[in-house]
Amino acid sequence: MSGSKRFASVMDVITGFLCTLFGLTLGLIILLLCADIVLRNVGITSLPWVIELTEYALYGGTFLAAPYVLRIGGHVRVEILFEVLSRESARLLDRITDVCGLGVSLVMTYYGTAVVLDSYRSGMIQFKSMILPEWPLLLPIPVGCALLCIEFVMRLSGVRAAPETEPAPKQFSI
Repeated sequence: MSGSKRFASVMDVITGFLCTLFGLTLGLIILLLCADIVLRNVGITSLPWVIELTEYALYGGTFLAAPYVLRIGGHVRVEILFEVLSRESARLLDRITDVCGLGVSLVMTYYGTAVVLDSYRSGMIQFKSMILPEWPLLLPIPVGCALLCIEFVMRLSGVRAAPETEPAPKQFSI
């Protein structure tokens, strides 16, 4: 196995793990939200930190799961455009969007890292239901964007091909 294929396999494990972790986190959040509703309606107590935990998990998990979604081709595409273009034009459009995605991911990685480092150095604290240092809450942004950069580079270098667009099923009318 070549070095690039081995690296792609490692990336598959990392992004698959992060996406699975996000899915499990969403399941746990659903259970906690249900428990909070039941406990409030019964009059026992409430879990005010659950909403805050949900906010952090949703945005952090979205950044960390994005590279996996890109790898499997689950991101948003205008399929009708790819259906009317020739195969060569569609591949060119894929390359252009990969270059744009890499550019945006690089900028977000750079500024996300700067914000995390600034937050760490200044000792910023989030005061809500939970009192937490701010930098770990911001860390998923540069990490997820750096992983996106790697995915885009692998796509552009040919290590990983962009998922092929399946033609839309023909609809029959009677």
